[in-house]
Amino acid sequence: MQARLLLCLAFLALWPVSSSAWDYERHRLINELALGALPKDFPAFAQAAKARILFLGGEPDRWRNNNSDRALRHSNNPDHYFDVDDLADYGLKSSDLTQFRYEFVARLALERKARGRPEPKPEANPDRLDGLPGFLPWAITENYGRLRSAFSYLKVFEELGTEEEKTNARENVVYQMGLLSHFVGDASQPLHTTRHFNGWRGDNPKGYTTRPTFHRWIDGDFFKAHGAPDAAALGKALRPAQRLAVPSTRKDESGLFLASVLYINRQFDQVVPLYELEKSGKLSGEQAAAGRAFLEEQLGKGAQMLSDLWYDAWKGALPDRFLQAYLSERSLNPKKP
Repeated sequence: MQARLLLCLAFLALWPVSSSAWDYERHRLINELALGALPKDFPAFAQAAKARILFLGGEPDRWRNNNSDRALRHSNNPDHYFDVDDLADYGLKSSDLTQFRYEFVARLALERKARGRPEPKPEANPDRLDGLPGFLPWAITENYGRLRSAFSYLKVFEELGTEEEKTNARENVVYQMGLLSHFVGDASQPLHTTRHFNGWRGDNPKGYTTRPTFHRWIDGDFFKAHGAPDAAALGKALRPAQRLAVPSTRKDESGLFLASVLYINRQFDQVVPLYELEKSGKLSGEQAAAGRAFLEEQLGKGAQMLSDLWYDAWKGALPDRFLQAYLSERSLNPKKP
């Protein structure tokens, strides 16, 4: 019996840990702060659904908990990260990226073949995720698009729909706000922008930590040990939400995708400073004040970006013309199916 227990413990120690970005409480906080930064003219039903939006901040991580579903892991897990430092292995730069997810995947395959890089062996790659840097900027862009679409048809239902349709459309907006929130929050955690996501990997001349619990410490264990973030102070530091002002630089690139990439790159710039804080002992013990300030600032960045994206999706949503025509005809011919 004891031998079997030791064998199980050894197996679990080798089992790869799926790291999330921020724990559930930190995602809830980001959503709460983002809601607080929305202007008074933002649709009131969103504030009324605050509890639901805070709960949904953890939804995509809950999908990741189903370890028996490889297809779900394959489709969902890469949406939570983007290893910026892996792009160089494919001869790519952030400025080379396309807003189209599958076009990016095809480019990776071509670059891998051109460089003679071997394909990961299936038996060592059950989820078929090795060799992928992640899809976080696409997850943000695509979920933003779904939210803007939800606002587009809500505007039409508000004018021409039944009370039941209005209610359902508002609930869809709330759901999409919650899903988008998770990925924007993920990107504000610097360890979700790098191959060094859970301790430094490979050459390590500066002697950064390789501790395999580092990611979990940043996600939430730090705040559990040193007290919760100062939500009131963080809320006061946020400006009111505003429209995104990032121009498109290429005909095939949306301004929103570019904004997502730039946002992720700014968090990637914080990877080394985060490891430096750990190395200097400022993420624990008596010097933890510096680490707290750093992590709280990252939470604030996530909340600010999220609030801006929510606001931009609402303001940028044009009425769904197809639905508008259908509902207008229905109002003239109420008995027509």
